[in-house]
Amino acid sequence: MEKNRLIELSVVIPTYNRKKFLKECVNSLLNQDYPAEKYEIIVVDDGSSDGTDLMMASFTESHPNIEYLQREHQGPAAARNAGIKHSSGQIIALTDNDCLPAKNWVGSILRSHKLHNEALAVGGLTEVSPRNIKALVSQSLSNGAMSVEIKNKKELIFFPTCNVSFKKEYLFENFNELFPLPAGEDLEFFWRIFKGGSKFVYDEKIGVFHNCHPNFRSFLKQAYMYGKGNFLVQHLHKDHPLLKEILPQSFCAFVLGTTVNFLKIPRFSYLLGSSLIASGLNLNGYEKFQVYFYFTLHKIMYLAGNIAEFTRVERLNKENEIIKKPKLLILDITHECNLKCRICDIWKTSSSEINLDFRYIRKLLFEARELKIKEIALSGGEPLLRNDIFEIFDYAKKIGLKNIGILTNGMLVERHLEKLKPYLITGFVSPVISFDSLNPQLHNHIRNNGLAWQMTKKALNMLASLKKEHPKTNFNVITIILGQNLEELQELAVFVKSLNANSLQFQPLLANNLDMAERKSSPFWVPRDRLLVLDSVIDGLIGLKRKDPRFIKNSERNLSLIKKYYRQTLTYFDASCLSADKTVLVANQGDFRTCFSGYGDIKSQGLKQVLQGKKIIQVRQKARKCSSPCLLPCFFD
Repeated sequence: MEKNRLIELSVVIPTYNRKKFLKECVNSLLNQDYPAEKYEIIVVDDGSSDGTDLMMASFTESHPNIEYLQREHQGPAAARNAGIKHSSGQIIALTDNDCLPAKNWVGSILRSHKLHNEALAVGGLTEVSPRNIKALVSQSLSNGAMSVEIKNKKELIFFPTCNVSFKKEYLFENFNELFPLPAGEDLEFFWRIFKGGSKFVYDEKIGVFHNCHPNFRSFLKQAYMYGKGNFLVQHLHKDHPLLKEILPQSFCAFVLGTTVNFLKIPRFSYLLGSSLIASGLNLNGYEKFQVYFYFTLHKIMYLAGNIAEFTRVERLNKENEIIKKPKLLILDITHECNLKCRICDIWKTSSSEINLDFRYIRKLLFEARELKIKEIALSGGEPLLRNDIFEIFDYAKKIGLKNIGILTNGMLVERHLEKLKPYLITGFVSPVISFDSLNPQLHNHIRNNGLAWQMTKKALNMLASLKKEHPKTNFNVITIILGQNLEELQELAVFVKSLNANSLQFQPLLANNLDMAERKSSPFWVPRDRLLVLDSVIDGLIGLKRKDPRFIKNSERNLSLIKKYYRQTLTYFDASCLSADKTVLVANQGDFRTCFSGYGDIKSQGLKQVLQGKKIIQVRQKARKCSSPCLLPCFFD
């Protein structure tokens, strides 16, 4: 089917060796009361060997709105991700191969998303046969997981993937492919995006019939897989409100918790069975007995799954310990700038580049919070030029991040001061302002703007005044060491200290910060005839560092190596670069980069996935052996 803009909705169905059920599901989707040319059906075959491919060939030949994808068997999480990536609809709907969507399913989903424009996910009603007690028990457990009380408020936190849809525009998370089975991957996914601030809506007018558990073996298998999957969810999210009874912190705690849960099975079965029987079902005595029996059996198999997954999670624990979490995450959120500095090339590409979309910034911030990365900095260009910069701050605050650094030239601080104040006075946003000289003519020449010095100095004075009134205000200064400003650097340090700035960081000149691997000459480089002056100045700065270790952010070793840097004799034997190690940089187009190469892209990968990848190890090793290190403190100290 030709991809085009007419597609309003994409239905993604993962399948594995269930040809008979899949055929009924696809036929029900073809029988919708909505124009077939406006929605597509994407069947992702996860390695079936039962003739699914031949059956689907007949469907695709006669129905242009059906696409059939084949892949190696990796589980439903990976299959859904593949289908979503391949989709072209504005709305992505998920269902299972054993489901029969109602005739108005597609239309109801689209109407509901239009009505609830602010919702990322819309879930609907899933019905099962009232005579299939196994299915009733299983579906009641699934329905019970959909909402929970959080901070005295009922919150929707989950929808079964047999009947849920998403706005693709806001769907920037993938299903976690650590889950190889059809269990737990949906619970983990929804908790992750719920914590990210997404809104869910339930609409009972969106209905499917779930033809689940046609036999006893199917019921046992699903309960067992739920036990395995939910254990992994708890391993990844210790804060999940539905899984507090799982205690995997240690072997002893797990054994004790599991034993207690076995002893609580009768109570569990009685409470949930009584609730289901009282929900209005017209059951005879034998069917009521079956309800209690299947709840008991489900819990036994569920706990058996917990036990089976315990050893796998222990192995995952060991593997996860290998992940080297960065101390600092730098997000290069724009190349737009209000200056055309003579020592910077970044502004030169802004007209041809689109800023990293807010949804990917949200994704990075959320995953950084999950990984407990302590330092996050927004850089550019000039980050304060982004129209959504305050939305970025609000989102970071909403998800519980404690401090966001922002690298700025200071020119826009006065304009935005009132809006910045709430973030500044609490220390939530910490500006790092570029200020290279006490001499207005020199600073303005460097910044290629006749008012740069005046506006930046005014911004520094305003922040200093704000800090007097609100001591939690945190602002910092960064100064580039140039051939033209050597003699004034100690005096500049004294001035910045008088402002009560939190820190001052000295940075060697990077001759081309658009292509950091390039080492070209620059009129601002420290020439050979001034190297002795440089030595004396550096010794003086080291003296200031010893008097006030916290104020000068560079280490003494970093400062001393600046002498070798400008002599161009610095090698990785002196200082190994820690890019892709201590510091991870995400460039303005979304790619993870060192000076020499990329190692991931936030548009198609998660932060944790990049940190676990083989490529980051390769580029990390290459960076450590850089033949001409830049000595930037964010990559070295």
